[in-house]
Amino acid sequence: MPCPECRSEFQIPKNGVADLPIRTHTKESVTLSEQGSRRYCGRHDERIKMHCFSCNINVCAMCCLEDHTTHKFEKTEEVADRFSKSIDDEIKQVTSRIEGFQRLTEQLKAEHCHTLDNIKVMELDVQNRRKKIKEIADRQESELLQQLQLLRSASHDEIKSRTDSLQSCVSEMESFRTSSLELMSTSSPSDITQAANDVHERAKELLQTYVIPSEYHAPIYKFTPANIDELLRDDQNFIGHVVEVTDSGNFKSYYRDFFSS
Repeated sequence: MPCPECRSEFQIPKNGVADLPIRTHTKESVTLSEQGSRRYCGRHDERIKMHCFSCNINVCAMCCLEDHTTHKFEKTEEVADRFSKSIDDEIKQVTSRIEGFQRLTEQLKAEHCHTLDNIKVMELDVQNRRKKIKEIADRQESELLQQLQLLRSASHDEIKSRTDSLQSCVSEMESFRTSSLELMSTSSPSDITQAANDVHERAKELLQTYVIPSEYHAPIYKFTPANIDELLRDDQNFIGHVVEVTDSGNFKSYYRDFFSS
């Protein structure tokens, strides 16, 4: 009966459908049957010993004479040896390619680790840079605050000194005024005339000694900020930059700024 796939006629086996050959992907291989480890042609019941290169199938000698006379074919054992060597070479090439990909994978991991280490070092550098700037700022802040404290103390001492001097002047002159008023109110005319010259000389001395000073104006100080305000206002970088270095050691044209928080 004809094959439902290729329409080639074939003989129904004695045991029926159970003995039909196993179908493969090639058209003419519906014609094959397997008996143990030996392969036979279902059409001619002959051992399959030839390989047709034109059709890329294995056939028996009768199939070669009937259907593949103009095709190129050789014995399967010889073809199998060449194919095995070719497959072995291809396996070696694929294996080499696999090893190459594996090496590349390991290299990627190593490069990633190297990049992470590099970034960690830069993180420490940035933090140290920020700490250094903070230390400088803290030191300058301390120095400025100390300077202001000294100015505060100096101003306090100056005012106290002037105040003490004025109070001393006022105390002596009030003592003179009190004694002079007492002389005027309790003494006799004879006593007044007797003491008048001394009172006059003492008053003259006091007035010459304790002259009213000019009006005192305390010093006014002004804090002039450094250029840090301008840097902060213009978003200027005062810590550093992160740049990518090419293989030649040059810097790429882009960079990223890191600012102190």
